[in-house]
Amino acid sequence: MRGFRFYEGPSLLATMRQGDLLELVREPNNEYDACAIALHYNQHKIGYIPAEQNEVLSRLLDANVIELLAEITQLETEAAAWENVHVALYILKEDKALTPAAIYLTSLETPEYYTLKYTDDKLSRLHTAGKDISSGSDFYESMVENSSTDEVYTLLHNDIGTAEAMDDIVDNSLLIINRDKMPADLQADKVVNALEEGMVVLDDAFDEKGYVVAQVNRVAELSARIKNFKPIKNKKGDVFWEVVLGE
Repeated sequence: MRGFRFYEGPSLLATMRQGDLLELVREPNNEYDACAIALHYNQHKIGYIPAEQNEVLSRLLDANVIELLAEITQLETEAAAWENVHVALYILKEDKALTPAAIYLTSLETPEYYTLKYTDDKLSRLHTAGKDISSGSDFYESMVENSSTDEVYTLLHNDIGTAEAMDDIVDNSLLIINRDKMPADLQADKVVNALEEGMVVLDDAFDEKGYVVAQVNRVAELSARIKNFKPIKNKKGDVFWEVVLGE
């Protein structure tokens, strides 16, 4: 990419990982290049697609013919700034069913969309207009607002612990629920559907079936019903957090 050292990339380099997703953002009014395409990492601009490669891509983006995303394929933290990050482009096709098992997940937060990458080569984008939780601190505050007792503080600090852990949970879609263990009164209405609406089913990712990736804002709304957050590993050893809901 171009211009990495002039934007927020260097300050975010330590948080980037190979496989992380980037959003391509058109800048048709860019004073230097009418075909400019910026690269954003979780809503932070970190550089641009090289000008000699952006003309056809900009036309495709403007025409809304295909959906494009970029993925970090290589990180060279000790190299010169212009060689720190290498990216590859994806043509994104929406998967409306969202039924395959998710063994490995990475996520991309943008102002309007939430994108999940699962298995090795499958991407799904979900529209999230109005989503109001985008960080661990947002999650913490929403949990507190939706609870009428101080027990929520004990729950958050004892089970999850640090602000960094909460950021990790929100940034990487690590909250899961087990549909088969939902309290009866929640199963009887639309809460369970709201918790898992549009999210990836994880039936083959764990030894026990029934898991889905939960929408973090829906979880926060049910803070008064949460008994605990239980760390649980998938078959690859990655740690997720099961939201255990009480009667």
